[in-house]
Amino acid sequence: MKGWLLGVSLTLLGGWNVALAQDDAPDRQAREVLDPIIASLMETQQIPGMAVALVGPKGTTVAHYGDANRETGTPVDDDTLFEIGSLSKTLTATLASLAAVEGELDLEAPVSRYLPELEGSAFDRIDGLNLGTHTGGGLPLFVPDEVTDRASLIAWYRDWQPSEPIGESRTYSNLGIGLLGLETAASLDGEFVPTMRTKVLAPLGMRDTLYDVPGARMAHYAMGEDTEGQPTRVSPGVLDDEAYGIKTTAADLAGLVRANLHLADVDAELQQAIDATRQGHYRIGDMTQALIWEQYPLPVALDTLLAGNGYDMILEPNAAEAIVPPQAPRDDVWVNKTGSTNGFGGYIVMLPGEHTGLVMLANKNYPNGARVEAAYRILSGLEVLDTP
Repeated sequence: MKGWLLGVSLTLLGGWNVALAQDDAPDRQAREVLDPIIASLMETQQIPGMAVALVGPKGTTVAHYGDANRETGTPVDDDTLFEIGSLSKTLTATLASLAAVEGELDLEAPVSRYLPELEGSAFDRIDGLNLGTHTGGGLPLFVPDEVTDRASLIAWYRDWQPSEPIGESRTYSNLGIGLLGLETAASLDGEFVPTMRTKVLAPLGMRDTLYDVPGARMAHYAMGEDTEGQPTRVSPGVLDDEAYGIKTTAADLAGLVRANLHLADVDAELQQAIDATRQGHYRIGDMTQALIWEQYPLPVALDTLLAGNGYDMILEPNAAEAIVPPQAPRDDVWVNKTGSTNGFGGYIVMLPGEHTGLVMLANKNYPNGARVEAAYRILSGLEVLDTP
């Protein structure tokens, strides 16, 4: 273990003013909890490298483990970019929420109001809130192979018919959040990526959050591994920007977490929008569906979290009960979101009442259950999580 930990580096941000070597961390308890759990996770799941950010009232600890590229032995460091898959959806939801706060987007209006190409389709009956809560009538997870550009995408949406009752069934979907991104950009009279950079990423200081990795940053782009251990990175695709295409660092994602936990100095309208993404709109079993974020009342059992983040919840329709009026953001909840590409796996957890959050990024696609269990052990070990 001692030899393995020589690959660990630590950067301290926020309330801690100094960057210290691995043996001089000011929060010894955090290191004692994090290091063995991450070491065990990486060994069990054969993960080449990870970056983990622990956000708390005293600051943000970012710890780096292992290799960004197994073949070259390049270590994970402050600049290492990870694909975050569906964690990208949380930022799309934030932009949509901001457009609503600014009065440019009505999330309860038909999608076709903002995308007139869809007038006369099912999207006369589906609204942005449906798209952001996966209750849009059974939209599929993946973009069909025949969709290769915007024209064929719009044609597909026009022909599509709901397979589930709108607003009564949750079906996890890239096509849903992707369409919310297109609708939001249209409401703001802009293109999605530049608008996201200007209105969300720059104000949150997320300078290392990228949709396309420029040549100058390719040396810092981690090489992912699929479930068979083969090297892979995500390929460009329709709706990738809106649904799963971001590459970023653990420190940058920690900025989004800090804003959600009111630990950052954020413009009032953007803060209002960020908070609104955690309003509860639907109950799906033990889980409350907010705008992309998923949450569970505390105390929460590990088995409940494993079920809520399981593949039946991702791949199958699940009955959804509307919460009317929407539930205000709560402190006594576990808020989470998983994200994956073929070669990467990510996880964010927030405990608003404890002003504590956790970001886990890995250059290996490994099971959601292992991510949830590791996070649960970390937060329990730090004594910020009440367990049943």
